[in-house]
Amino acid sequence: MAHARQPPAEWQLIPFYLGAAIGPTGGGVFAVLFTILLGAFDVDRSLLSLAVPAYMVPYAAVQLVSGGLSDLTSRRASILLGFGSYGAASLVAALAPTFPVFLLSQVLQGASNAFTTPILLATLGDVLPRERVGRSMGLFSSTNQAGALAAPLLAGALGDLNWRLVYLVITGISWGLLLWYVLWFRRYGALVPTRVRANNLPATLRTMARAVGLPVVLLASLSFLTNGAMRGPSYLFAEYLRDTWGTSVGQAGLLLSTYGLAALVGGPGAGWLVDRVGPIRGIAGGMLGVAASLVLMGWAPSPLLFAAANFTLGLAGIVAWAGLNTLAVRTVPERRGTVASIAGSARFLGQAVAPLWFTPLYDAGMPASLFLLSAAMAVAALAPLAKLRALAPEQERAAGPASARR
Repeated sequence: MAHARQPPAEWQLIPFYLGAAIGPTGGGVFAVLFTILLGAFDVDRSLLSLAVPAYMVPYAAVQLVSGGLSDLTSRRASILLGFGSYGAASLVAALAPTFPVFLLSQVLQGASNAFTTPILLATLGDVLPRERVGRSMGLFSSTNQAGALAAPLLAGALGDLNWRLVYLVITGISWGLLLWYVLWFRRYGALVPTRVRANNLPATLRTMARAVGLPVVLLASLSFLTNGAMRGPSYLFAEYLRDTWGTSVGQAGLLLSTYGLAALVGGPGAGWLVDRVGPIRGIAGGMLGVAASLVLMGWAPSPLLFAAANFTLGLAGIVAWAGLNTLAVRTVPERRGTVASIAGSARFLGQAVAPLWFTPLYDAGMPASLFLLSAAMAVAALAPLAKLRALAPEQERAAGPASARR
């Protein structure tokens, strides 16, 4: 079927864009539910904070291999495994009778989520021509970050009724997407290049290892610092709003949803901008905007101004992520699943280890320092970015005419 090998229309990729939101939604509800879960499980802040690395460390660790497995096997099998198991892990969270069981559910959610976002990203890179990558990465990044909009709204709406309902809804969404992917691959599976099966697995693994050169290491460092800055302290934002202005769970959900709203509305424009100026310049501008937004959040004199600064954080962040995702699918095209996984692993490792320094700062009575430290991390991300530009100046030329980039 020759026509099936033509680049897909945007509407044919809708489930991939929607699927990008499941991870941020499932992981993001915890920030709004934080106060409720303290009482539900009768634990202190430090112990409950362990749920963040419980989710993020397995997510980051399994991503080191999930993309490579999809390179060696099939994108379809990896995606179906991811969404099926993510729904099951969310169901465990909804039914958790004790905190240890809830903590286990977060481990399972994180591990299974490693087979969702990076594999979807690699699949888009497989089926899209080069001149459409920036725009599609903008849309993908937009819906991915829109999970940060859905999470506080979902948790804020249902949390006061029963926090377990939040995880039941996530279970239903994940399994609904699973069914959609089954149907999508049945109809459009020919659009995805056939994976070359490895006859000599050790040799194939050595080839994959050689693909992870200095540019990929720098890309991983950049992802670590970027997400550590933007989302590292976010699990404490609802607590900060409550302690500073006495906001309720529902109010905190609305205020924190401005980040995801900005990512949702700014994604298409971010993709266009990355196509025009190139991913390197896009990331640099985005990270400077992230640093400024974080400083404004720390200085905000009211909840509304905090929400406005959170909105600008989302706008700046979506530009940075559109550029980062574009680099991830371009750096080593023949191993884009591997590269996307490594970058994704580093991205969420930056968020996973964040409680090691943010929770002690908060407990020490220095809540505003959360934002200053995050802003410093955002500026520090410019260092690996500058080295990437020096090693791969052709990335900057990606802003040229589409015809030149085929």
